Amino acid sequence: MAVSVHYVSFHPTLILEGFEEIRLRDPIERVYILYDGKTDKRDRYRAVSRRNALKLSRLLAFFRPVKLPVNPLSYTSAFSRLYAILYYELNQRGTSKVYIDVTDMPSLMAAAAGAVAMMFEGAEIYSVIPDIRGDFIPDPRTPEFDDWIEQKDSAHAQAIATLALPKRRTAISLLFSERKLRILDTLYSLRGSAKSIKELIINCGEDPERPEVKASYSRLLRELEEEGLVLRVQEGRNRRVLLTEFGKALMRAVKIGEEMARRYETLLPRLRRVHA
Repeated sequence: MAVSVHYVSFHPTLILEGFEEIRLRDPIERVYILYDGKTDKRDRYRAVSRRNALKLSRLLAFFRPVKLPVNPLSYTSAFSRLYAILYYELNQRGTSKVYIDVTDMPSLMAAAAGAVAMMFEGAEIYSVIPDIRGDFIPDPRTPEFDDWIEQKDSAHAQAIATLALPKRRTAISLLFSERKLRILDTLYSLRGSAKSIKELIINCGEDPERPEVKASYSRLLRELEEEGLVLRVQEGRNRRVLLTEFGKALMRAVKIGEEMARRYETLLPRLRRVHA
């Protein structure tokens, strides 16, 4: 069985029609609908996204869609939300395939979707191509066209977002290693930094005086550094161990995924009783 994930902005009908095509290929078991969850109530994009998420939820009510907020203009928020869904579905529930619909995603969120999809077997990305484009643009033969073009070009840069990507563009090996996950989890609990490898080993619950333990951690940290998840920095006689921005986003995603799994597994028996 398969799962589909959709971010909703301006085109719920386009998303729905694309979904109907996808489910002809694969039986869809569950649908996730993501919407703009920014807290600024004056944000008009947020209002559009929430309204259309409700519309799409009603249209797909048969699938009992799971609605989740996300900040589509934050790489970390988008990455964490998408990773958590894929991790839960593909690694914990054993879902065969997750389709990520980037049709309505802003470019930054679509980039995050691409980064996440590279990390999971069974993840696929698709976009729905509309039958018409630019129907809201004034006729180029009219004076209104030039005014509209100038108005659309009135935005100014606020910041540049450098997108974090895995160094190895295949499945990150931490997904299959409890010790690597423990190292990253420990660093995350230490606010992303350990003063030395010795401090890290102690916080992981192992003995740093044992040569085999030190050798094992040296190898694991080298692999995690190659994967772009940690950074080792020489400071005097010690080597500080840091989570990279990608490592922080990944661990935040794991935490969200674990919480999602706990909540869903608690809710599932009640849903089954209601719909029995």
